[in-house]
Amino acid sequence: MNLEQLPGRLNLESGVIAILILLVAITLILYLNRNTLQIRLREWRVQRCLNEIGSEQIRKLVCPDGLDGYFEIDRLALTRDSIILIHYKRYAGRIYCAERIAEWTQVVGQKSFKFENPLFELENQLTSLRVLSGQVPITGYLFLNHSATFPKGHPPTILHPDNIPEPLLGINCSPVKPEIKAAWEKLKGLNSRQPTNKRISVKT
Repeated sequence: MNLEQLPGRLNLESGVIAILILLVAITLILYLNRNTLQIRLREWRVQRCLNEIGSEQIRKLVCPDGLDGYFEIDRLALTRDSIILIHYKRYAGRIYCAERIAEWTQVVGQKSFKFENPLFELENQLTSLRVLSGQVPITGYLFLNHSATFPKGHPPTILHPDNIPEPLLGINCSPVKPEIKAAWEKLKGLNSRQPTNKRISVKT
């Protein structure tokens, strides 16, 4: 190699070294943040799964509770024969539950925790929605992700990514019955009557 080729060779080697340093840095960052990235990836998959329910969705809908107060609904989904209320809970560990007992038990590692049966809250929300929607069929589900397991089973009103019934998926939800669609439009109209600091977003 003559002296005229030396600058080009040095530039090439410098570029290769810079790329290698960048790759090492990216690998190190990914390794150090692997747990956070795995959590975010799982959550992205859960949200994608939730988005497949119904032909249309209303999210973060604020509804009057009939007692001069309001409650927020995680999401509503429109299906052919009913409106689906979905309450997403991020429980982890082993969940011991039953439909009518007052408290459920969550076991994470060697620790256990008691918490109020979330199906009671779900039923209260369903009652208020039925009043607002004119008594069309409205069904409620508690949705949990893969972080929760049920060693002794769970009520049929609990969904997770592996047990969503086929009739609830958007591809199977058309055409929507006219009375269901009318009630759906009525619920969407709550947007104009809720507190000004609240808004809903609609999936179409």
